[in-house]
Amino acid sequence: MGKFVDRFEEITALYTKAKKAVVCVNGTAALHIALILSEVKPEDEVITQPLTFIATANAIAYTKASPVFVDVDMDTMGLSPDCLKAFLEEYSNMHDNGFCYNKKTGKKISACIPMHTFGHPCKIDQIAEICSIFNIALIEDAAESIGSKYKGKHTGTFGKFGILSYNGNKIITTGAEVCYLPMMKKWVN
Repeated sequence: MGKFVDRFEEITALYTKAKKAVVCVNGTAALHIALILSEVKPEDEVITQPLTFIATANAIAYTKASPVFVDVDMDTMGLSPDCLKAFLEEYSNMHDNGFCYNKKTGKKISACIPMHTFGHPCKIDQIAEICSIFNIALIEDAAESIGSKYKGKHTGTFGKFGILSYNGNKIITTGAEVCYLPMMKKWVN
């Protein structure tokens, strides 16, 4: 906490053109908070992709929900909108309460967490449209893709929540002081 954290949040929101940025201890905690704020409950299901870091499934498990793995596209290595649509059309139905439920398990499908693998944006506009049709909260795992854009818009800004990470193995930390320091000096002054 403090003025430097506040300023870092402002700079991140300004850079990504997000409405707001909130610093968390790590990406796993950020995903967990996003799931809670999306009202994911115990016994719900959350769609994600199998090609991801364990933090995604861990955050889902922390809410006592179940991950449902839907395949990725070969060209983006991110969640496939075609596979997502096919899964939802075959295995889900909408209830009178306006929410989507898995026909086989009877569980509510509350959220979808696609990941922008290795900084490569998935077809997030198509995924967002599908999630909207099925009333599923979209949480973008953009931990590996700060600075990446899809159709001119920063990854992490298409869903209800977007998660970025500044962990040592992420893209921005491999030269951030060179790439972003002049920009940050301008904003901090």
